[in-house]
Amino acid sequence: MSTAIKGACCLLIALALAGCAPFGLIYSDTVVPYSKRFDDAPIGTKRCVIDSHQIKEPITRYNIYAEWSLSHILTEAKKAGISDIYYMDKRTLSILFGIYKHESLLIYGD
Repeated sequence: MSTAIKGACCLLIALALAGCAPFGLIYSDTVVPYSKRFDDAPIGTKRCVIDSHQIKEPITRYNIYAEWSLSHILTEAKKAGISDIYYMDKRTLSILFGIYKHESLLIYGD
């Protein structure tokens, strides 16, 4: 194998492990839009964060996790004083091949 191919493979593996690729195997921290409807959506003056944690047991693959429900989202938004939700983002932190995952739903509105 040529030196250029070995170097390219090493660079690709390093980027994937560091989280610079679309997903990181050792560590990644991404924020993506939860909704794709931004038609004249105002920014809003308030923000609410709803957290979810997930742990995967790496040997037997049992999953322990929490999921969001629409009623929980509306309840937490009202607690933060948000009555009109304009848009939401989803932030995902993943460590060690997804063994630990922390997701946050960021809600913006007034």
